[in-house]
Amino acid sequence: MSSQALYRKWRSQNFADLVGQAHLVQALQNAIGANRVGHAYLFTGPRGVGKTSAARILARAVNCEQADPRQRPCGVCAACVSITDNRAVDVIEMDAASHTSVDDAREIIERVQFRPAALRIKVYVIDECHMLSSGAFNALLKTLEEPPDHAMFILATTEFHKVPATITSRCQRFVFNRHTVQNTAAHLEWIATQEGVQLESGVGEAIARAATGSMRDAVSVLDQLIGYGDAFVPLERVKSLLGATAAQEVQMLVSALTAGDVADALRVINAVADQGADLRQFTRDVVTYLRGLMLLKSNGDSELLDVGAEMLQLMQTAAQELELGAVLGWLKIFSNLDHQLRTSPYGQLPLEMAVVEALIAPPISRDRGSGVGDRDVPARVRETAKATPTRAEPPVRAVRVEASEPARAVAAPPVAAVPPPVPAEAEITPRAPSVPVAATLPPADDEHIVLAESEVILAEIESMWLQIVDDLKPYNPRLQAVLKSCEPTIMDESTLVIGTPSPFHTKQLEEQANRRLLEDLLTKRLKQPILVRCELINKEQQSKTRDARRQREDLMKDQTVKAARNIFDARIVGVQEDS
Repeated sequence: MSSQALYRKWRSQNFADLVGQAHLVQALQNAIGANRVGHAYLFTGPRGVGKTSAARILARAVNCEQADPRQRPCGVCAACVSITDNRAVDVIEMDAASHTSVDDAREIIERVQFRPAALRIKVYVIDECHMLSSGAFNALLKTLEEPPDHAMFILATTEFHKVPATITSRCQRFVFNRHTVQNTAAHLEWIATQEGVQLESGVGEAIARAATGSMRDAVSVLDQLIGYGDAFVPLERVKSLLGATAAQEVQMLVSALTAGDVADALRVINAVADQGADLRQFTRDVVTYLRGLMLLKSNGDSELLDVGAEMLQLMQTAAQELELGAVLGWLKIFSNLDHQLRTSPYGQLPLEMAVVEALIAPPISRDRGSGVGDRDVPARVRETAKATPTRAEPPVRAVRVEASEPARAVAAPPVAAVPPPVPAEAEITPRAPSVPVAATLPPADDEHIVLAESEVILAEIESMWLQIVDDLKPYNPRLQAVLKSCEPTIMDESTLVIGTPSPFHTKQLEEQANRRLLEDLLTKRLKQPILVRCELINKEQQSKTRDARRQREDLMKDQTVKAARNIFDARIVGVQEDS
């Protein structure tokens, strides 16, 4: 015979056993003690936080034979024992996911009229009630509003927004909190002690982080670890089972980012990958750690962090060495990796690219509106960039930067100055910052050049076009297939003109839903509103468009253009032939 799962064996049997739900425990106990128990309750919250367990406890409490209401449920009377052993015919638990129809609701309505067979109150527990159909909800309305005196309803759901307002208005709603890492780890330690098993330091916290607030998931993992048969559970076994990583590796990566050491950061990632760890979970741990640093840098309130005392001290030390702008930039980069790591066939490559992007091209240094400038770029990275040699290639003739008064023209730095003759001239205007704030260059006489806002250019859209097309796959695979045969041709102010090879492609892209989806993706990528318009192009126009794109791509690869873009934090908007 199979043994009982730990999450069932150690399920909460009274209100005192409910972990981390003190707010609702007090309310329910007061209602029971004052004999003011309602006829309908709605328990909402994430999965695995104790909603069904609380419903069973409440069912025992309203049927308990203990004379003092404040001592209910007693756990020893006949009613409490029968409900605990799942023998009470008057406590009906129904999974709404498999009983969604109107007929199921009508069956409840018919049976609720009969008095309880053995207990004082007949209790209906409807789990995942949001799965009921609209017809089933409507059928229950009258009964739920005015049930017989001998009946009570307890509804539980993980998706409160799907429950109709007509249902919620007839119930007393209680919101269950997600379990904290500390509460979960402490409860796991207690269960392990009851089972005669010792956990290595850090095991409970590692399981709790992986469970993301679900006590049931955490206890299930502990059950699997205890199943090895050893009286001691090492941390390495947790890492092997979950693909999890130790907090030390997260700290090593953040330390490498702080020092601007690309090599060390990449070594940490490869070490994590070589261990067979789940890179998505590792990235989530990094994001959680960076979030903690952001909160500490923002207001210094450690109560917002769900970490232990030792980890808090390490994070406070790390926060002192970082600028808030750098932390925000890293958060933006790493928090967008989950989907890429899930779908990428290249292993840890998206994570490695994120590290290189975070250090070689820090997003905060491009976004002058954040109030953080070049000082956020780690010194080692700046020195490495200055020492990087350039190949001898045909350079561009000049770099033009728009400046506002009273700033006056400043000679281009040596890296941008090249001798004629040259094949082409590139006009470069600055990138559009999120807020127009002065970004200074270091000229000799303390004059400042103000970089003006510019429109999104076609070259940047073309550079990310394939990625934009790939991003459409989860939302509309058909539109993605259509867009593969199309290409951006013109940027008309804030409107992107897309060239289509046939009227069919034009019709598909001009459908309102498709066009809005594409516009949303472009807006998210470029961080400013982008509209879309379609035009049918012939082969000659298509050939000219591709020639212009190749010319822009060749120019983008030019080392002098790269240097000018880095210095002025600018982008190419056009190519002009030398006359």
